[in-house]
Amino acid sequence: MPERTSYEHGTPSWIDVAAPDVDAAVEFYEQLFGWKAGEAGDPEETGGYRMLSQGGKSVAGAMPIQNEGQPPAWTTYVTVDDADATAEKVKAAGGSVLVEPMDVMTAGRMAVLMDPQDAAFAVWQAKEHIGSELVNEPNSLAWNELQTRDLDAATGFYTEVFGWRWEEAPDSGGYLMAMLDTKE
Repeated sequence: MPERTSYEHGTPSWIDVAAPDVDAAVEFYEQLFGWKAGEAGDPEETGGYRMLSQGGKSVAGAMPIQNEGQPPAWTTYVTVDDADATAEKVKAAGGSVLVEPMDVMTAGRMAVLMDPQDAAFAVWQAKEHIGSELVNEPNSLAWNELQTRDLDAATGFYTEVFGWRWEEAPDSGGYLMAMLDTKE
């Protein structure tokens, strides 16, 4: 189902890139993927956050780097029913909260978190913005991957926080895929 109107709790649903020069990053991804950029609203309110779309459907975001020393990076957002409760689960499971849960205008509620192995990710509690409206198509969100130094600890953490189960990819030599039992 490439066009989306909602996501189940625990599903990766959005990506955005933090860049030192948002205009240059947007231009690069427009040329690379054919995405079209628009403002997410008044730049004074959104901090310069840009929405990227494909075929009129939101697929990603771009924003200026928020903190001194922060490297340019893509962030994966996982849809949750309750960003505040998930932040507490992350802390209870040994992770940390980098950005406390906060409202993003009327779009939703988010938090930026870190697992015990220092991998950053974010959670998204949708309101008006559900996340990517187009997935699993060329040039859209199709796969998220975690590289970790401690596979057992990482899989345990994400199982505890999101309820993911893990399956080994066939003929992969141990590559694990996170699975979510959903209604879809």
